[in-house]
Amino acid sequence: MKKDIFDQPKLIEKLINNRINFSRYSMNFPEIKNSSLNVSSIDRVIFTGMGTSYNAALYGANIMEKISKIPSKTQNASELYHNDYFYTKNTLLITISQSGESSDVIEIMKNAKSKNIFQIVISESKSSEAVKISDIFLPITSGIENSIAATKTYSLSLLLLLQLSLYFAEMRKISISKYLEDIKDFPCLLSQYLNETKNINNINKIARYLSKYNNIFCLGRGSLLTVALEGALKIKETTYIHAEGYNTEELRHGPFALLGKNIPVIICANDNLQKGKNLSIVNDIISCGSPVIALVTDREKYISKLANEVIFLPELPEILHHFLPLIVFQLLSYNISIAIGNNPDKLRNLSKIIKL
Repeated sequence: MKKDIFDQPKLIEKLINNRINFSRYSMNFPEIKNSSLNVSSIDRVIFTGMGTSYNAALYGANIMEKISKIPSKTQNASELYHNDYFYTKNTLLITISQSGESSDVIEIMKNAKSKNIFQIVISESKSSEAVKISDIFLPITSGIENSIAATKTYSLSLLLLLQLSLYFAEMRKISISKYLEDIKDFPCLLSQYLNETKNINNINKIARYLSKYNNIFCLGRGSLLTVALEGALKIKETTYIHAEGYNTEELRHGPFALLGKNIPVIICANDNLQKGKNLSIVNDIISCGSPVIALVTDREKYISKLANEVIFLPELPEILHHFLPLIVFQLLSYNISIAIGNNPDKLRNLSKIIKL
């Protein structure tokens, strides 16, 4: 798991260079260009998946609407089979599945195929059942992930979904040059962050601090909500600590009743556009007695003084807010597991399908 986590900067750089032509500021998706899919005619995109892939699907719908302006929604694959009434002739189904073999995923893809719905599958396995059913296969290009807990396949899936949204925007005559400029230097910045000893030591220290608790809340807004959900899933998978991911404001609607000294809250607050709201919720969490672990940018001046523990992150453009907190959660999960005495590569009750 540790190797998979630290492999991510070079894999992200490779995927960026494969899909983006910076000399022409354009996207490279020959799989779609050479297909019969008419991007301009799409009136709705449905994203689906299970587990970690469902969290990626949530991000996919969010970023697709934001960048390409195509109405998008996410449905869990196990539920989508029974809710196919919203298919239209111009609906696009995008399925995310690391293995491409999940039974619920295969079932919904077969159902969509019977209705002549155009399908894209995002997967690491080029020979899977899902790839055989789909119209277009987009490889995650993470390489084999031997860790049971998904790390690099998740971050690479998010990057590919971001790039796909940019390609759709380009095909719909929406300017994407600013976004491409924002992405250009990201791999270098990510490598610098993970190669900085003080950053890794701080994350390890906070992991030891969290290892004494039995329940953890993880919070985020917008694209950071998917990070909170995935972060909570990673904690559950590797540490066996009960963790819940929530929209930051949603914590006020019921879960506040659970707050107290025995339930720490990890908040992704590196989205400076929401700094007022983030500060407000942190104050309220502290008033309830819960310890706060805050992920904030280097220049944040207020939340960092209130929180029990702080992880500082470099400031990034809005479309990249989620990547560093995501990797921080992966490292926290790994190191909490080690601190407790678990083997993060041998998780109880869980297994993984690996198919080339």
